[in-house]
Amino acid sequence: MYQINIRVNKEINDLLEYLAKKKNISKAVCTKQILIDQLTDKVLPILLDEYRKGKIGLKKILKLTSLTPDKLLDIIVEQNIDPPIDPSLDDYTEEIAQQLIAEEKK
Repeated sequence: MYQINIRVNKEINDLLEYLAKKKNISKAVCTKQILIDQLTDKVLPILLDEYRKGKIGLKKILKLTSLTPDKLLDIIVEQNIDPPIDPSLDDYTEEIAQQLIAEEKK
């Protein structure tokens, strides 16, 4: 675990104290939650673009964000992102699927 120390002005400090009190958590926990949520919002479009290009996998996205696997898959479906699968592999899996369907019908 790493620690990051930052300085904030009075207004931000007051806002963090208010939010922490409303959520009944410490100011440090509240600040950490906000930081994680904001980082995820900022980095997710970049990570999804890298995934689309086949440069990273789902596992890497999950490690770098606070998303659950279900939520990540929902986002990928919502954004209509096709998995970066080589067309020859996609053709092969389609052929196998058709063979299995044909065998089931027998």
